[in-house]
Formats: sequence, structure tokens, C-alpha cells
Amino acid sequence: MIRDEDISDTLKAIDEHIKEELKSRPEQKRHWRTYEQMDAERIRDAIKSLDPLIHGAVSAIHIYDSGPGRPSPLNRR
Repeated sequence: MIRDEDISDTLKAIDEHIKEELKSRPEQKRHWRTYEQMDAERIRDAIKSLDPLIHGAVSAIHIYDSGPGRPSPLNRR
């Protein structure tokens, strides 16, 4: 049976291991322009991968006529 103390001890050991690993790595200078370009590319790819999900969600929405009055200016997308 696993106890809370066992879990917390294991988590502390993992934290210590991570801290030691981070200390042992040399600090690298980051080339910010390249980093920003790579980040922008990741965001662009994520948005492209969301496009089919958005189309699927929009197609599942059914708007029923609410009766007389001004029509809604919003479309489903």
C-alpha cells in the first residue's frame, strides 16, 4: 500500500535530481531572433492543426430561427 509519505519522499528525490541536472548543465546563451522565429512557427502549426477541429465544432452547431426581429449579425464561424 502506498502512503502519502512515500509519495512525498519520492517527489522530493525527483526534485533534487532535477535540480542537480540543471546545475550540471552549462548555461547557454539563447539566440533570441531564432528562438522567436521557432516559437512563431510552432504557434502557426498549432493554429493550422486546430482548423479542422473548429470546422467540426461549427458544423455541429444548429441555429434555429428565433422568430421575428432583427437577424443576428454573428455567423457560426
